[in-house]
This record gives sequence, C-alpha cells and structure tokens, in this order.
Amino acid sequence: MIRLGGIRGCRIGETMADTRYQEGSLKQFKTKQGLVWKLRYFAYRVPDGKWTEQTPLLVGAVSDFPTERRARAEAVRLGLIEQINRTSVPVNKVTFGFVARDYIRINLSDDAIKPKASTTRYTEGLIINNHLLPRWDGVLVSEMKTLAIEKWLKSVSVDTLGEKGQEWDSLTKWRRVMNDIFLHGHKHDLIPESCNPMLKVDVKASSSGYVPIILTPSETYVMLSALPLLQQTMTVLDAATGIRYSEIAGLQWKDVDWENDCIHIERRWIRGNVDAPKTLASKAPVAMTKLLAAYLLAWRKETMYGKDTDWIFASSRTKGKTPRVGNMLVRSYLYPAAVKAGVLTTTNIKVMRTIRKKGKKEKAEVEVPIYFDKTGKRVKRFGFHQFRHSLSSFLTTKKKVDPKTAQTALRQSSVEFTLNKYTQTDNHELLAAQNLMLNAIFKPAPQAVQ
Repeated sequence: MIRLGGIRGCRIGETMADTRYQEGSLKQFKTKQGLVWKLRYFAYRVPDGKWTEQTPLLVGAVSDFPTERRARAEAVRLGLIEQINRTSVPVNKVTFGFVARDYIRINLSDDAIKPKASTTRYTEGLIINNHLLPRWDGVLVSEMKTLAIEKWLKSVSVDTLGEKGQEWDSLTKWRRVMNDIFLHGHKHDLIPESCNPMLKVDVKASSSGYVPIILTPSETYVMLSALPLLQQTMTVLDAATGIRYSEIAGLQWKDVDWENDCIHIERRWIRGNVDAPKTLASKAPVAMTKLLAAYLLAWRKETMYGKDTDWIFASSRTKGKTPRVGNMLVRSYLYPAAVKAGVLTTTNIKVMRTIRKKGKKEKAEVEVPIYFDKTGKRVKRFGFHQFRHSLSSFLTTKKKVDPKTAQTALRQSSVEFTLNKYTQTDNHELLAAQNLMLNAIFKPAPQAVQ
C-alpha cells in the first residue's frame, strides 16, 4: 500500500477504521502557468465504504510560496484543511479522534476567535493527546455511551489504581474537555446535536488528596538562612506577597514602583513563554514593605542584569534573555532548605534512569532523594506555592486579619475561594476554639470534672 503523507491513519483504497482527521499532503504540480502547490486528500465513498483520493485542491504558485511550510500556512489561511475535513467524512463515520483534532486545530490555536490562556491550551492538549485519544481515538462518536465512559473514568482513578491512578479533580477536567469536544462538533456541524454522551456522565465529587504544607514564620526564617541571596530574595518576595512563581519569574525591574511601595504584576513567564496575568484580580499590584524593598535592592546590586528592562531573576545560563526555571530552583534549594528547617525529612532510593555515557545513552542505577513530611507521608508536591498557602493561613487564623484583606493580598476572585482553598487551621487554633466552648460550659463551676 502507498501511504499518502500528511493524512493520519489512512491508505489509498482501504477503509479507515481509526482516526479520520486529515491534514492533507502538499505536492508540486506542473501547469501551463508554472509550478503550483496542490493539497491531496481523501474522501469517503458511500457505496463501498472505502476512502479514495480526490482531485487535489490548488493552494498557490511555488514562486509565491517557495517552501512547503509557507504553502501549508497558505492552505490553512484559505480554509482548505477545514474544507477537506468538512466534506470528506459522513456524519455516521465521524470518530472521536476526528472531532478532537478539529477542536485542537481551531480552539487551541493562537488565532482562535476567543484564544485560551497558554496554560489552558497546554493542559487541554496534554489531556487530549495523553489520555483521551489513546482510549477513544478511533471510536465512532455515535457508538460512545455514557456508561462506558463512566466505567473508563473509574478504571483510571485513584479508587481503582491507588497512587498510580488519577485524582477525581483531574478526571473532572477530562470530562469537561470531552464535553467541550462534543459541543465543538455540534457547533461546526460535524456531529448531530443529539449526540453527546457527556451530558449524563457523572463523576465522583472532586476531592484532591493534596494537602499543602503550611510553613510557620520560624520555619521560613530557618529556610532563609540556608539560601543564597538570589533564592532568599525570591523566598521573601513569595512569603510576603503570595504571588505565584510564574509571576515572580515574569517580573522586570521596571515593574517595581519604589516611590509608591508596590510591585506591578504585568506578565507571567510560564513554560518558556510570556503570558498575561492569570485573572483580572491577578493584575492588581502587590504591596512592598521597606524590608522587601531592601532585599530587592540588595539583589539588584549583585545581579549582572539590573536594567529596568531586565528580568529581576534572570537566568545566567541564557545570559539574561529568560528568567530562571522554577523546578530547578525548588529541587536544588527549597527542598534542602526545608530539610534543614525540619519541615521535611529525606532518604535516597535507587532507581533505573537513562544516562549519557561517552556519547551514548544507557540504563543505569542511580540514587535519587525522596522526601517526607512530619507525619511520614511521602511529599510529591512542594515549592514556592507553599508560601502562598502559608500566607493565607497565617493572616486569617493566626493574626485574625479580615478575610477580605487576605483575599486582596493574594489577588484572588473571592473571599470564599481564599478561605476554602488556601487557608488551613492548625491544631493550636482548634484547641483554642475548644477551650472557648469548654470555658463557657464550665463557667459556673470551673473546677468541676465529671
């Protein structure tokens, strides 16, 4: 069989049992007007159920689009990719993979009508490519049933697979993305509106097992003593303001308003790209005390990148062109500092890893550290975000700051979200609350013990 490049899962003259989404194949053809690019594609033949190659569609002259990449961009601009997918697949032959790839092409692109945040595009892309397509790619949407989807979600959950399974809050996102894909199919007339098994898919209430580690001020102080000035400055900034690491990385010196004692949040740096702040509330400036300003000034004197347009925490590896990578800072500095402060304990285990030796990749046994919290539970998530949770808990439970102030400090959309998701009450507060009740009960006879 001859495979037609650029068309997924299809060969000339054979039925397509898996995915039916086409990207087409560009080829140069000689014409009286000279060389031109044309787009080759398949269409479904109803009488015998076979997929056959169709008359190629004209894209443009090779002289105007000298490279295949530019010709591909022109084919997209002309809407040819959409055209070959809209006309080549009958409704009763549409697979989930077909609709999902159309969703990716239109909804997860930079030029979407309503572009999603880069983090959302990244997350949805991972969910679709790593989880949804491996299971549902070649399944006809007309044959996807609510109960089968529910059973599948349950089979990959923590309830079934334990630690290796997916948390239900993650599966709730999977369900939402699948529903969005079906709605996309309705909107673009790929599938009938009566076809959406997701409407009745019920998932377990989202309840992540993740409990953030709340750092006390004294623990944070010990951690600071174990860090160099750069990491100290980042930690003080995060502990005092609660801003997200992507916002820390996105800071430039021009964002610091020394006269008005505040820092403006103008951008985020996430996965190698500059992005807008996460929400409208996130765009609010954060207060900057004299102590925090002193740390920033000290770091500005030491760094090689102190111009107004430089990143505050610029990477020396990229010669200041990008900020520093957060996960490397966490593993190399925050984890060891947390161990010194008694927040975490650690031990080494041996694992098999692929390493490069004399220019060749090979499997080798290496030692890697793993970490545990004070209760002995293994810690899988620890980083700058702990300071955000710690700030909220300290302000509301320890210092009894008005919850609205805590919400504003963290630049979150509602007080309820701040209290429910970012605030934890420790045992000291619970004991104090219990004593209040018992003191009230036994006020007539303080020494009475039954």
